[in-house]
Amino acid sequence: MFIDYLTLMMVAVVTGSLLAAFYGWRYLDAPVEVVRPWGWTFLAIGLVLAVPGLHLTLTWPLPGGNNIIMGEPAVYFGVLLAIAGLVILKGHDLRPLAWLSLPGGIVLVTIAVAILQHRLTRSPVMWATAYAAIGIGAILVPFAYRVPVLRPIAGILLLVGAAIFAFGTIGAYIEHPGPEDFGKWQPLPMRS
Repeated sequence: MFIDYLTLMMVAVVTGSLLAAFYGWRYLDAPVEVVRPWGWTFLAIGLVLAVPGLHLTLTWPLPGGNNIIMGEPAVYFGVLLAIAGLVILKGHDLRPLAWLSLPGGIVLVTIAVAILQHRLTRSPVMWATAYAAIGIGAILVPFAYRVPVLRPIAGILLLVGAAIFAFGTIGAYIEHPGPEDFGKWQPLPMRS
């Protein structure tokens, strides 16, 4: 059975990137009582990203390497966002957790190179740019705590990546239900 929930995951990537950029811009130095309600938002979007990402990573429903480039970062950053939500809810310091965005960011930049090298999507340049922008933004996150000038740079990179992902997500929502893609797909019991 073919299951395609990439559109949902793409919405979660856009939302998570926007949320991280907004939080870094507005709440990084805010008091615990001000930021605590945002923990639920991080937790929710982290779960929306991690759960289908884990399924994608374990079952490989997509063609070849697409399972790697889409599933594994979704699990990594989905779990990271969810745990960030718990850390915020508990009122703890996010700085130690922020260091986990560094290796994840390096992986995203590496995936951007792989997308270009192996032409893994229909629009390799667009998707490689999105992955690289979010990846470099993620690399900068732990350093932005100590070097405030990096905050807007990381935020802008996350916004650029989110904008490209949003554009791709809109295209996917228009294309995927069409008769050329999944519009004619039927579950096995309904096939004649």
